[in-house]
Amino acid sequence: MRVAVTGGTGCLGQPLVEKLIKGGSHLKLLVLPSITSIDKKVEIISGDLNSPDALDRLCMDCDLVFHLAGKVHSVPGTGKEEQEFYQVNVEGTRNLLEAAKKNKVKRVVFYSTVGVYGKDADFHGDELSLCRPSTVYAESKYLAEQLVLSSSNDGGPEGVVLRFPVVYGPLDRGNVAKLIKAIHSRLFFYFGDGNCLRSMISSGNAAEAALRAALVSRAASEVFCVTDGRNYTINELVDSICHALDISWRPYHVPVSLADLAGRFGDVLRKWAHVSFPVDSDRVRKLSRPLTFSCEKAKKVLGYAPVETLEEGIGSEVEWLYPSADYAD
Repeated sequence: MRVAVTGGTGCLGQPLVEKLIKGGSHLKLLVLPSITSIDKKVEIISGDLNSPDALDRLCMDCDLVFHLAGKVHSVPGTGKEEQEFYQVNVEGTRNLLEAAKKNKVKRVVFYSTVGVYGKDADFHGDELSLCRPSTVYAESKYLAEQLVLSSSNDGGPEGVVLRFPVVYGPLDRGNVAKLIKAIHSRLFFYFGDGNCLRSMISSGNAAEAALRAALVSRAASEVFCVTDGRNYTINELVDSICHALDISWRPYHVPVSLADLAGRFGDVLRKWAHVSFPVDSDRVRKLSRPLTFSCEKAKKVLGYAPVETLEEGIGSEVEWLYPSADYAD
């Protein structure tokens, strides 16, 4: 099978590319001109989502495209920075779909985010939950989803959308990597008892779901929330990180009432004094309230089953972050 991938050099892309190579696919990879260290087993197309010629070459003679590339959660400070999200995530997706249609690509699998629901706590969602994106990033991903899902209506490729929660694994530069670094430095503490539930997914499990989405006929024009197949408490996540770091230290628990007070103080400092405080109301809410998503549709329709445990995924990320460190207390 001839396959193209955008965004294949990051945390989510690396395990997908490895699985595709192992499966014997002829693989094309769209990469920015600044990226030079690439596996020689793939065909490199230099360019970005706003390069029509590069996208045409990427899609030429391909049956399938995995679309991972996009502008991620940096906080825009200006109108111009906000517009970049739409230019990359929406118009870039539109450009890719046009190139895919021109070259008769059969299916595009799009990596999206549960951020499209607009919730960061006290929520359990599935594919039927109402989407109310509350950030520029989430809104741009939601608009791109609509382009992908409607692509086949005018002769373009079939589209499949995968919505992922917090991702972890090697090359992660998001919240889990920050948490690992905080625990490594003994600078993390709990808000509440640590028993609130969170949905997550390892990059290896995300790749497994994507391959299923590419091959199952019933997946066409469908949306799937995909997780590790179970939810984790903050306690479980922290224990897995401490185990991978080989440390016996465990963080202190701060009562939620006290944390809420500190969070409001942090909000005031940020708003009126423009001073960054380690704790604000958003952080308290996210670390003391549940946020979960159903993976049942992906299991039933795609036949998806996780191939990597939390301990394995966290262990791989810790090894990537600290490849030769001695963690012993």
